[in-house]
Amino acid sequence: QFHRNMVQFCMEGSEGCLQESIRLVPVKLGQTGIRIGLTEGFSRMEEERQRSRYPRAGRPETILENGGSVQVTAQLLGLQVEASAIRQAAEEIRQLAGELFPQYQVSPVYLCGEGKIPTGWFRMKMEDIGSGHIKALCTAGKGLVLVTFTYPLEESVKWASVIRRSFSTWEEEDGEDQ
Repeated sequence: QFHRNMVQFCMEGSEGCLQESIRLVPVKLGQTGIRIGLTEGFSRMEEERQRSRYPRAGRPETILENGGSVQVTAQLLGLQVEASAIRQAAEEIRQLAGELFPQYQVSPVYLCGEGKIPTGWFRMKMEDIGSGHIKALCTAGKGLVLVTFTYPLEESVKWASVIRRSFSTWEEEDGEDQ
């Protein structure tokens, strides 16, 4: 089972390419009811940084970072959605994001069904602030969960690959600590 093990994604020195070693470790996303694979080094963002980066009203329950360059937020949306409707739910969030932020490029919605939890996701490119988002939706026993990854645009190829690979590790949290 994934949640008891680390998953090796890439190995430094792989034939024909230069890359760093990337390992995905299981991380419980607060009270959302899911556990996902993230690269090593993510931890809860300090409260002072949370206050400065995220508005008080509507702040996600879980905010993680890896030394400041990449953030992961997770929150329950208070909706019950069947797993079979996750792509449509992601499409509705994508349309809303496009309406609220018309200045940003928004990708189509994709569906990842490789893991234990189907995940609908899309990318946002925010050139004016030098960041990219991947917004992913899944459903667990507690309802619809929105997970947002924010990363520097100059590292978008790396992070898009890592995040897409992590979707196959997502699972409902079984109540055990990591």
